[in-house]
Amino acid sequence: MRNLSYLVVFFLAISLLKAETFNASVDRDHVEVSDQFTVTFSIDGDGSNFKAPSFADFKVLMGPTQSQSIQIINGKMSRTLSFSFVLQAVKEGKYKIGPAKITSHGNEILSNSIEIVVAKPSQAKLDQMNQEKNAEAALKQQAKDIINKNIEIKVSVDKTNTYIGEPLLVTYEIYLRSELAVTQIGVKKSPQLNGFWTQDFDLGEIRYTLKDINGRTYRTAVVKKAILFPQQSGKLTVDSYDFNVVVRLQIQDQKRRRNRDPFADFFDNFLNDPFFNSSYREFETLVKSPAITINVKDLPKNAPTSFTGAVGSFSANSWLDRNKAKTGEAITYRLKIAGKGNFQLMQAPKLDLPPSFEVYDPKIINNTKLTGNNVEGDIVFEYVIIPQTPGNYKIPPIDFSYFDLDSKQYKTITTAEQSLEILQGNTANYSANGVNKEDVKWLNQDIQYIKTSMGKIQNGKSYFFPSIWFFILLLLPMVVFFVLLYFRKEQQELMNNQNELKRRQARKIAEKQLKKAQQFLEAKDMKAFIEEVSKAIWGFTANKLSIPIANLTRDNIESILKNKNVKDELIIELINILDQCEFARFAPSQLDGNLQSIYQKAIDVITHLEEEIK
Repeated sequence: MRNLSYLVVFFLAISLLKAETFNASVDRDHVEVSDQFTVTFSIDGDGSNFKAPSFADFKVLMGPTQSQSIQIINGKMSRTLSFSFVLQAVKEGKYKIGPAKITSHGNEILSNSIEIVVAKPSQAKLDQMNQEKNAEAALKQQAKDIINKNIEIKVSVDKTNTYIGEPLLVTYEIYLRSELAVTQIGVKKSPQLNGFWTQDFDLGEIRYTLKDINGRTYRTAVVKKAILFPQQSGKLTVDSYDFNVVVRLQIQDQKRRRNRDPFADFFDNFLNDPFFNSSYREFETLVKSPAITINVKDLPKNAPTSFTGAVGSFSANSWLDRNKAKTGEAITYRLKIAGKGNFQLMQAPKLDLPPSFEVYDPKIINNTKLTGNNVEGDIVFEYVIIPQTPGNYKIPPIDFSYFDLDSKQYKTITTAEQSLEILQGNTANYSANGVNKEDVKWLNQDIQYIKTSMGKIQNGKSYFFPSIWFFILLLLPMVVFFVLLYFRKEQQELMNNQNELKRRQARKIAEKQLKKAQQFLEAKDMKAFIEEVSKAIWGFTANKLSIPIANLTRDNIESILKNKNVKDELIIELINILDQCEFARFAPSQLDGNLQSIYQKAIDVITHLEEEIK
């Protein structure tokens, strides 16, 4: 009985050893350059955690492909698990494919190694390779020609001759042949529009419409529309809009290609060929809109001194929030410019007030909007002024000059003069030497008569006057005064330097916008989400670099960040996010699953830029 038990254990051990046989094989071990061959790793039994060896010397065309086979012979079942790779020889030589790994019954086992000899291709093989290479190049060129004939990016402008500051309407529109199977569209390069100040129309979600052109049906959509204001004279270029387009085309088999174009009758007989006579492939190509040159003329030289760059048609009005106030009280003076033209390029006029008035930089309230081919509405400059001396004053009229496009002449508008009565306030009662009289009165009450005689000093007793604490307390108010004066000066300089303030608060502002974007993401409002992310990235970059958003472009962001020694991979990630936001405007469905990824990437980019830009 004991001998029988030993026999069972013996055969069981033999069975387990057999199950752990892990073998590597190849369909051929002598190949030529560009030949394909198959490597298979097989285990008799079950296995897990398969790890393939390195195929660095070859090109992996396919794999791993997993398969298993089960055989039952004379009632006995055997199982084989296989992992296959299709490789291509790249260069001649003798190469070794190392062992693969797999786990079986809790043990990691290795396969055998394989040696592959790659020979130099024969002349017949070289000729075949060249033919295939040329055929593939011809096929790709034919596909590119078909795509370019049936996809077009058009750009149009309402004028090609203009003045500095004169509005110019530009429209980019995509045309797709309705029968064309477009699988992907991505922005390769957005228009830079250097030399122009740009204000984009909000197109919302891009919607395609059908148009019949010369008997052919196209899907069309406006992908970008903007008002451009030239900022310099000379020849300026409205840049191209570049897209990477992937199209799925039907290809005829080799036999039918001998006598016909592989894309023959693509649109006339789109699906006439039987399935077994044709196949489909995806081809990628670059589609670009043409660039347009704009001739920008200088404005006439006889500009009045009050001209600050306004071009269009405007009216002006001014008023005070009140005509009577006390010294030290804030008064608001408003100047309203209404009409149509280049509002964003206007400079705030300077108020001509007596030195006894403290004037702060104006707050700008923009009530303009894009209408047709111009910008219309009004812009209000709010000046806060604080009088320091009582009296009756006149705020002189303000001259506002602009270049009128209809008459091609400069025109000047003069606002009304404003009267202002200033009464004595409680905090502005100054004597001739600049000392506040109220302060003198309080000093007389608070400070006791100071004795000029110190009296006698008694021996053996400690007195406060000559001690170190006396001098510390004597100097402490002065030190505190100068410290507070320093911090007040720093705070005033910071408030006056808006660029520095924006630079320091750039991340905080961007985080608020991203938080708002997160809310839109949760509400599944993709349009608003993309818009907020885009605003956050552009706004953060503009504030951090102290450059107006109007002067920022995709290219100069890249060059400026490189000059600041920002890592290339961070710059690439920033540009990639901007491109994804741009792409989402006309192909939102392509990014539905990547919105959370875009959000996280935006946070990461802003965080890393904050660390690198000091």
